[in-house]
Amino acid sequence: MKKHYFSTILVLFLILPFTIFAGGEQEADGPVELNWYAHASTFNSTQEQIIEAFQEENPNISINLIELPENTSDKLQALLIALRSGDDSIDFFNADVTWTPLFASSGLIDDVEKDFPASERSAFLPSTIDAASYNGKVWGIPFRTDAGVLYYRKDLLNEYNKEVPETWEELKNTSLEIVTAEREAGNEMYGMAGSMKQYEGLTCNAVEWFYSNGGTVIDDSGNIKINTPENKEILALIREMVELDLYPEGFSLTEAVMYGHLMFQGNQVFMRAWPKAYALSMNDESSNVAGKLGVSELPRGKSGEMGHSTLGGWQLFVSKNSTHKAEALKFMKFYASEYAMKLHALNDSYLPARAALYSDEEILAANPFFGMIEDILANAVPRPKTPFYAETSSIIQVEVQKALNGSKSVDQALEDAQVALEKVGE
Repeated sequence: MKKHYFSTILVLFLILPFTIFAGGEQEADGPVELNWYAHASTFNSTQEQIIEAFQEENPNISINLIELPENTSDKLQALLIALRSGDDSIDFFNADVTWTPLFASSGLIDDVEKDFPASERSAFLPSTIDAASYNGKVWGIPFRTDAGVLYYRKDLLNEYNKEVPETWEELKNTSLEIVTAEREAGNEMYGMAGSMKQYEGLTCNAVEWFYSNGGTVIDDSGNIKINTPENKEILALIREMVELDLYPEGFSLTEAVMYGHLMFQGNQVFMRAWPKAYALSMNDESSNVAGKLGVSELPRGKSGEMGHSTLGGWQLFVSKNSTHKAEALKFMKFYASEYAMKLHALNDSYLPARAALYSDEEILAANPFFGMIEDILANAVPRPKTPFYAETSSIIQVEVQKALNGSKSVDQALEDAQVALEKVGE
């Protein structure tokens, strides 16, 4: 199978002109080493497999993979510091969907309008192209999309005769009943976990809570709307779950982003996570719940009409400072090919940015829940699209966590968030 995909890609490369231009630069004649600032390797080493495949077809181009920090906020800071210093050792890098306005408006990246034309973009999910766009130009090449989902223990829900919760109130009550019974039987058990640490993951969770209860953060007219009755109501419910010890408070609020470990150890009923957690759960070496997890849409709040996932995903940006832009773009397009996305979907349960792969029978067999992803993505909500996103997200993280850990009341935290967000960009 791998040979089939390689041959298809090889044919595509052979019909391209020998000389490729990117940002006015010609592809070099001799060997070139590219520095790719990327995620840490998955346990299946998929990135390395893709690099090896690319280098077999392009022996004059070698890829030096440099791992960025695990924390998304730390990734952003590391890249900004390096790029603003004029460092030309970064050729291209992984970029979160929220970063496009920041990097584009700062002049740190080149647009890819000519090298990634509309005829090629049409094969990608529209939301991934929208996330890569700013001020009428496309700046990134998407390779993965994302949306938060609800994982649940099928065996525990069956044992206690419970349905998959449709609302956050039902999730709280189901969690409380199962956790109480399990603890009385001497078993360590928690009801729910998500990204509660003060970092980008908490912003994603908070946006989902607010929208799923009929709230928002910034409305369509650009007005700050975080301090609303809908947001107070749902945040108070999540705070109640923390107080009931349904969330593993000390673990989720203060430790590193490892909340999935309790679920994989068998000590959790529900978990909000990205689709990549499914592949981790099926790894017999690190998971005690292989085959026991179901996947569903996130629940809605009492005042909401439906659950909403935060739209996530990643794209590749080419650095303005790179001296090998043509070669960088060649690899970027390879990494966004059907071959590479399919490999990530099969190995790591990453959601492809290409629409056609959602009907791929092999991918659906490996990840049955991908069949529902189209609806989840259709209802997914973006985080605020602003050049000041880092400041906006930081305010949300700080104030929401203060509400959750009890250092502020819910009302005070959201009032303070409202005031702070209104000052961003002044």
